[in-house]
Formats: sequence, C-alpha cells, structure tokens
Amino acid sequence: MSEATPPLHNIPKIFQLSSAKPNRLIHLHPDELAVTVPDHPLFSYPKTANPQDGFVDVSSRCFANAINRTSWYLKSLLGVPENFDTICYMGPNDIRYFLFMFAAIKVGYKMLFLSPRNNLEGHLNVLEGVDCQIFLYGKDTHVQHILSQRPMSNFVAPELEELLDSSSVDMYPYMKTFEEACMDPCLVLHTTGSTGLPKPITWKVGILSTYEAWRTIPHVDGYIPNTEIYQQSSRAYTSMPLFHTSGLNAGITWSLLLGVTLVYGAPHVVPNSAYADEMHKYAGVDASMGAPSLYEELSRNPESLERINQLHYVVASGAPLSQKAGALISKHTRIISNLGATETACLQRLSPNIDDWAYFYWHPTHSGIEMRETVDGLYELFLVRDSKLELYQGIFNTFPNIQEWSMNDLYSRHPDPSKSFLYKYRCRKDDVIVLSNGEKIAPALIEATLMSDPLVKGAMIVGRGMFQPAALIDLTQDPPKGVKERHEMVERLLPVISEANEHAPAHGKLDQYHILFANPEKPICYLGQGKIQRYKTYQLYEKDIKEVYRATEDASEQVGMRNLPSLDFASEYSVEKWLTRLVTEIAGIEELETDQDFFRAGIDSLQVIKMARELRFEAKRAGLEQVGRENFIPRAFYSHPTLNQLAIFVFHCTYRKTAFNGGSNGHTNGNTNGYENGYTNGQANGQIRPSNNGLTQVFINGSFNNYFDGYVKGYINGLINAEINGHIGYATTEKPLNTNGHANGHKEQAAIGVTLNSNSHAGNLESRTMQSLFDTYTDTLPHSSQISLSPSTENMVVILTGSTGSLGSYLLESLYNNKQVSRIFCLNRSSNAAEKHKELSTSRGLSHLSPDRVEFLKADLSKPQLGLKTSVYENMLRNVTHIIHNQWPVNFNWTLRSFEPYIRGVRNLIDFSLKSSHNSFILYISSVAAVGGWSNQGDIPEGPIYDFSAASKTGYGQSKLISECLLDKAAERCGVQSACCRVGIVAGPVESKLGMWNRHEYIPSIVISSAFLGIFPATFPSRDRIDWLPVDKLSKILIEILVSSCTSPQSASKRGTLMHHVVNPTTASWEKTFAPMVLTMYPNSAQLQTCPFEEWVEILAQSAGTSIDPKNNPAIKLMDFYGGVTGKEPRKLTSFKAEEASKTLQHVGALNKGWVSNWMQQWGFNKI
Repeated sequence: MSEATPPLHNIPKIFQLSSAKPNRLIHLHPDELAVTVPDHPLFSYPKTANPQDGFVDVSSRCFANAINRTSWYLKSLLGVPENFDTICYMGPNDIRYFLFMFAAIKVGYKMLFLSPRNNLEGHLNVLEGVDCQIFLYGKDTHVQHILSQRPMSNFVAPELEELLDSSSVDMYPYMKTFEEACMDPCLVLHTTGSTGLPKPITWKVGILSTYEAWRTIPHVDGYIPNTEIYQQSSRAYTSMPLFHTSGLNAGITWSLLLGVTLVYGAPHVVPNSAYADEMHKYAGVDASMGAPSLYEELSRNPESLERINQLHYVVASGAPLSQKAGALISKHTRIISNLGATETACLQRLSPNIDDWAYFYWHPTHSGIEMRETVDGLYELFLVRDSKLELYQGIFNTFPNIQEWSMNDLYSRHPDPSKSFLYKYRCRKDDVIVLSNGEKIAPALIEATLMSDPLVKGAMIVGRGMFQPAALIDLTQDPPKGVKERHEMVERLLPVISEANEHAPAHGKLDQYHILFANPEKPICYLGQGKIQRYKTYQLYEKDIKEVYRATEDASEQVGMRNLPSLDFASEYSVEKWLTRLVTEIAGIEELETDQDFFRAGIDSLQVIKMARELRFEAKRAGLEQVGRENFIPRAFYSHPTLNQLAIFVFHCTYRKTAFNGGSNGHTNGNTNGYENGYTNGQANGQIRPSNNGLTQVFINGSFNNYFDGYVKGYINGLINAEINGHIGYATTEKPLNTNGHANGHKEQAAIGVTLNSNSHAGNLESRTMQSLFDTYTDTLPHSSQISLSPSTENMVVILTGSTGSLGSYLLESLYNNKQVSRIFCLNRSSNAAEKHKELSTSRGLSHLSPDRVEFLKADLSKPQLGLKTSVYENMLRNVTHIIHNQWPVNFNWTLRSFEPYIRGVRNLIDFSLKSSHNSFILYISSVAAVGGWSNQGDIPEGPIYDFSAASKTGYGQSKLISECLLDKAAERCGVQSACCRVGIVAGPVESKLGMWNRHEYIPSIVISSAFLGIFPATFPSRDRIDWLPVDKLSKILIEILVSSCTSPQSASKRGTLMHHVVNPTTASWEKTFAPMVLTMYPNSAQLQTCPFEEWVEILAQSAGTSIDPKNNPAIKLMDFYGGVTGKEPRKLTSFKAEEASKTLQHVGALNKGWVSNWMQQWGFNKI
C-alpha cells in the first residue's frame, strides 16, 4: 500500500478533498478562491533569471482579478464570438496561458496553444485543422514565419505584469451551469506528431472537471490517490511547458484544487538540470515536477541529490525515467511517474509504494481502464466507457461517440503476483520489436538518434525473432565497399551509435557487427517526413539482414566493439585495461575492481559469450586466430573470473605465441601448463616477463585477492619458475604474508625443488588449493573437550537460509506445516524475499504464511553477524535451536574462487552455533558433487571424506566438500552438532500440478532444447542412473533427517558431523526409462530424432554458432557443463543412513510416468 504521510502544513478547507465537487466549473473556481482564500499564493515566479533574487507570489485574489481583466481585454479586442472561435497563443512559459484559457471560456472563445517546437508544417496543419483566424503572441516570440504562410488577425499579447495589475476590475459574467457548458469547446491542444504531423485535439469544458473528480476517488486496500501525495507539498517547482498537457494538469490540479503553490522558472530560461537545481535550492520548494531528462542529470550529482532529499516527491512527467536514475533518486524521495495523453486529460490512478515508483496503479473502480495482453507479456491500455464514470473519463468528453479508446501504449505487469495490478510503461504499440528471447525493444528513439548524424539519411532497426537488434542505415553518400571501407565508416558512426544506445535497454543495444548499409541499387522505401516504410523495406533487404546475423559468427567479417580501441597484447596492463572497458560496454558494470569476481558482480552467461566473441575477434585481428579459437572461449572467463586473472591468462596465451616462436615447442607447452596450474590457479597476481633463456618468470607483486587472505601461503608465496620442460617450481618467501596478503619482505624469493608435471598433476594442485582454503577457515576454530547437547525437537526455532529458491520454498512449506516448529527466520540475500515468497506460494500452491511464525530477513552470511543488525542477531542467538543451511548458488561454471564467500558463510554459521544459547544444530544441504570425483573402488561411503580430489572438478562441488569438512572439523574440535545431506538431482514437484522444475537447470534444459533442436539424447552414458528426488518429497525427507539427527543416540556422543546421501534408493535408467517416456510426450514426437548424448552436445554447440536463443534453447548457456559430463558414470552413493532417518525416502519409489508427465506439462509440453 502507499506510504501516506500527512501534509506538513495547514490546508484551507476549500482545498481539502472533502470539499471536492465533481461537477465544478473549473474556470469559475478562481473567483471562488478569491473570496474564500484571497491571500493564498497559487503561483510564484522569479523576479529575474537568477532564482537568488527572489520570487513574486500570485494570490488567489490577484489571479482571479487577472482572469477577469483578461476577459474584458479579449471582449474589447475581439468582441463576443458566435461559435467558439479559436484564438491561438504562443508566448513565454508563464501563467498567461491560464489567464487566456479561463478568460476565453468566459467570453466564449477557445484557446489554441501551439508548441514552439513544431516545425512550420506542423504549425500550419494544426492551425488549419481548427480554422484559426486569430493569433496572439508574446512580445519577443518569433511567429513571423507562421504568419507569412497563413495570414491571420494577429496581436501582441499584454505583458504578464500588466494583466496582474493589482487594481480591481469587475468580475466578467458567466451564467451557464455545468450541464449547459459541459460540451462547450474550451481549449485546443495538439498531439506530438511522433507518428506524423501534429493533430489538433479539442477539449470541452467538461473534461476540466475530471481533475476535480480525481479528488473524490476512494482508497483501495490502503493505496491512496496521487492527489493525497501531491498535497503533502505546499510549494512545488515545475519546469513543464504550459502548452503541454502535463503543464496544464499541474496548474489546475496542484494550484487551483489542492492549494499547492506552483513555482515556475524564468520564462526565457530553457529548463536544464543546473537551473532546476538552483530552483530546488533557492525557491523554497518541497516538491518538483519536470521532464525525466532533468532528473537523469541531477541524479549524477551528489549535491543535487542532497537537495532532492529535502523534497517530499518529484514527478517525472512525459516519458519514463531510467531505472538507474530512479533507483538513485528513490533513495532520497518518492518518485511519481506521470504519463498520459492529450486526448484524455488526467487518468484516475492511485499511488504505488515508494519502491514501485516506475509503476502505475489505475484505479480499479473509478477509471474504466482495462489492460489487455496484446503482445506476449505486454498489456495495452484501453479506456472502456462506463456511464457511471462519466465525470471520471475525460476521453469520452473529447470523443463522445466512441465506446472505448486505446492509448496505443504497452505496459508490463509487476513481476510480483500480489502486485499484478501495477503496470510499467514500455513503449508504443507500433514500435515494439520482439527478439527471439522474448525481450521487446522500442526502436523509435534509437532510429531518430542515428538519423541525427549528417551521414545518415534514414535508419531502421530490425531484429524480430533474432537475439539482438540490427540497424539498416541509408547513408547520405555512397555506401562503403569492402571490409576496410566498412570498418572506416562504422568508426565514423561510433559517436552516434553510442548516443543511440543511450536510448536503448541493455538487451536492445546495437553493436557494430549488426550494421547493414543500404545499397543504392535497392533504394529504401520512404514515407512522408523521411520515415522508412518498414514492411516493404524489410522485404527488400530480408536476405541481407539474415546474412548480417550469420556473419557475426565469422570473425573475419567483424569490426571491433563500439568505443573500444584495438586490444594491445603487449602487456598484462594493456590487456587488463582493455578488458575493463569490455566489461563496461557489454555488461554495463562501471569501476569493476581488478580482483572482483565477475559473477558476483552480476555478469551472466550470455554476456560471457559476447565477451569471448570480442576476444576472439581481437586475436584474429592480431594474427592470432588459432590462439583465440582455442583459448578465448566462455570457459576461460569462468576459470579466470576476475579482470586480473583473465588479463594474465590472455596475455600469456598470446605472449607465448609471439615471444617463443623460433624456440622449442617444449618451451610453449611447459610454460603454458606450468604457469596456468602453478600460478593462475594459485590466485596470485603477478607480472610475467621473458628472460634470455626462454623461461617465463612470474614475479609475485605482493597483491592477493581479499577473498583469499592467506590462500596461497606455504606453497606459492614468492617467485614461481614455470619451467619449459613442463614442471612447476613452487616457491616460498623468506618472510611470511601479513593479514592483507602483502609480502613483508622486499623481493625475497627462494625457489624450492618440489616439482609437478603440469599435465598430470593439475588435480593435485586443485587439492592443495582446497586444502589451503580449508586450513584458512579451520585454523582459528576454538578447541573444546565438551560435547554440545543437541537441542530439543519440540518448539523448534529454525533459521532457514535460501528460502526463495526451488528447494528452499518447499523446505519452508514443510517447516511451516510441522507442528514441532514454532518460529522460522528466513535469511535471504534479497530484501524482497517476503514478496517473492508470496509469488512462489501462488505459482507453486504453497501455504500463505503468518508473520507471527515466519520472519524474512535480508542477510549476507559472509559478513560478521551474518550481515544482520546487532539486536536481530542477538535475538536469534537467544532463541534459535536449529539451522538449515540451504543457500548456495548452483553454477557449474564458477571456479572455487567465486564460492569462497559461501564457505566463509558456513564458518560464520558455526560461530553462531557456538555462541547460541541452545547449541543450534546445523543441517547443511550439500551435494553429490562434493564427491563427484571419487575414484576409489566401490561405492562412495556415507561419511566424511577428507580426500579433496574426491570432489567434482567444479568450483561448486569443491566448495561443498570443503564446507562438509569444515563442519566435521567444527564438530570434532569444538563440539558443534551438525549433519550434512549430500543431495542428488532435485527434480520438479510431483504432488501437485502447480510449480515447475526450473527450465534453466541442466535436465529441463536438455528436454526443452531438444524440442528446439529437433533431436533428443536417447542415451546418456555418464548420467544413465536416475536417482532423482522430486523437490516436494525431498523437503519432507530433509526435515525428517533433521529431527532424526537431533534425537539419534549417536548425535549425543559422536564428535563429528552426521553424513547422509539423499538420493533415490530405487533407481531408473535414462536410456530405458526416462528417454522413452519423454519422447512420447513431446507434441511433435513423431518428428523428433534421437542420438547419443555426445553427438547431441555437438549439435547444441553448432546451434550457438547460428543463433543464441536462451528462451527456446536454454541448454546453450550450459554448453561448457555438458561438455564436461561425458565419460564414465559417477560412483553410486549408498543411502542406508538417510533411509534409516527418513520413512519418506524409504517409500519414495522410482521415476515413473506420472512424474515425467507432470514435469512435461510444467514445461509447456501438453501432449500427455
């Protein structure tokens, strides 16, 4: 609901909402105000162009008197019209617009306000459309070009000061009632002309009363009308022009009806951010309204934001405010987004919460608005006539003979189902381009910006059905011939392409690969006003456009990324500098630290694909095509997930090719493998340089990533000699590292003789790395001979981490329905976890939670006190009895380095348990990946394993095994009671039709992508054994194991963590069971082919070369993972202990047709 704050000032009764009269004649209201609140300031304007010189306030008495003076002036000048003749006015942006509008209504005229931004053709089209014969203009307003083309009676308007003269004049009589005047024309505005010439729109007197009706609309479920928010201000600055609907709206609503003093800037100062900032500083305002561009610029200035912090709200009007600027400003004040149409006047709406500033809430009972889904995921706004809402629906006053009207605007619905009544503006309906991934972009501003360049005659954005947009550009000169000329032309267009991308969303930005220049032999089809006729032009260039998309995968036909210089491979520094700019260009991340993890910073897999493509192009350009093709693949980013690491890797890959040509092949091979295993995987930053004998010496520069304080101690602290024969010489420093990871000595290096063959012992190095990280978090564990007693399983108070994920939401459901659990604290990384759970509970059919039993808290487990306030943390220490640690990112591309904060989180939970009043028991949700590399004979034992080579070769599995061992060591050394559950594949729910197995996990991705590729892997040798558990059953199993672990006699005496293998004890086969079932359930199963899994992976990789379509082909994001799961099937996990602890696991049963049918329906395959 809206966070309403009472106004901080006394509101005269006439402005109070209870005084609203929906059939009020607005043009007579100033006369009423002059009687009831004569001294109340309605408007204010600066004495000079400098706001510091003070302001002139216009009182109700003065304003009403000026309207009457203007009425007498019009009658004296023009007489009384017979049929609402039109008077056009153009002048400075001051309150003469209101004076002329209200005076004209009284005398019987209607005013026409022309925008000075129109071109001459636009002016003439509007004037002729209403047969205007009278033209008023300000003294210094340029109008001669209009009058020379259309002769009219024309007059210079009186100055504002003359009309505001304080000497009293008689009230100009107006005798009509509301019913008599309702359909009288009173004002002509015009459309923007964005889809052609501006067209006149005539308002009638009745439409003005919709502003008054707005004051009467009721609250809905705690949400209040915007008018109540507006009235929190007593004095508001506006920079909106008064020939524009939003400028008139503010004057009528804020000043005349709500009593907010509206403050204008100096009439001849063009609104800009610096002037708006001055007005905020010197005008004494507590609210602001203007174009989004003003606030975009103000949001970049900390001092300006401080002044905005003093405002009750800002209104961004006329266009959407960017998410970035909105996020900054909303930290300081409320943002009200304001969009409308000339035809409608105001739309009746309510005010969303402060965090939902970008959304609109159309009043559900008093607006007549219907949101209809006309494009997938986008809703078109329709106003539907309702006789009961006549006073609220201005559009049907403008067009009395229609029954509904579309604004031709598209909106998206709020992602939270509990807020499905909120809508965010996206674009005009005619402009939308739907990409292959389902994303939509609006090309109008992008095209307009491109065409602002003198080199560009016309531009058309295309891309329907493709992964990203492309631009067809018609040049004002001959198009380039050949790759070189094309490259030069694109370089010349770089500035305007960059400018155009400022108007594009992240997924709609142009890159230089997707530029097509028009051929004079196939002339572009134009409409009037230089607009391209899209359909005919696309037909003409369809083959060329498709060729552009195909060519982007061929580096020989590419030009470099926009705004990036060529990559200089000469040094690590130059590579790192270029990579920094690359990350900014593709991911939009500014100021990424050199040792900051890419993926924790928000870089996603699709951005990795793009960045890898850029690197390959740069290698091609530098004559290193093979190096790029073999090394600069997405996996390189996951293996080297920081700017520093990636720069070292890139430099070394290219340096060895250029520096050692002419040397022996052994130099390159030994140096490559030795360096990558001994140094890059050791996580140390360094400097590489060649020596005369062909060795590559890696010098530690003393800087280590903060995540890995002490990470490399003992075996990689100093000089590393990567020898050319394929051996790594480990080194130590003579002086130890300090706590910040800096060498205390000065160039102390002492190479030692421990060597490993770089090819065969990479796994040993990974184990050493894991051991070092394990030691880091166990060295400081306290020692205690006392065994902590397990807490009672009655009245359990449980911490659940990661409650909004798939498993987490079902764990929360099982806890909530367990009568032994009295309270649950849900710790999540996001601040909107409660809202997210509401969404999940609806889509998954879960319980609606009582806040008396469940509390959602934003936490960061890697930080002291879990990132919680001291009072909250201490309260949990006193009350929590059990912890279920489920929060862990499932990403098989990340390296161990990226998971280090999560291992630190396990250590922090151990510390919590040690401090807690009830010896909090920890149930850790581990994974079979923790032992996925087990190579010993026999089944994997259901107990602790300290052989770090047993983990799968992914950061995910390695981090899980380290955490298991950390918990076991905590149990052994200091008596912390815990249990670990090595969970296998978590399948989708089967006990309900609701919910869904996440499409982006690796099994669903195979099924969905197979439909896209037309072929399914009927055999999957490395994963043929199916021991999956449905998530809804798994959650019950885990709670049973938690209770059993605390009540087991063993838990009271054993110093060590209890280990359980939570996999389905009744297995099935991919080839014999799952594949046949799935194949019969595809809608097009008759056309679907089959193949071995290895062949399927190759076909998937080929699809990435032609189209990146993650919606229909989600497996493309997991290509590297699939490439790594070929080979032998992992060892079987015995599950005797887990079965003993859980009756549900004992009776779960094997994969069956009902389960598969449910999952297929959830993924959208409905042929069952």
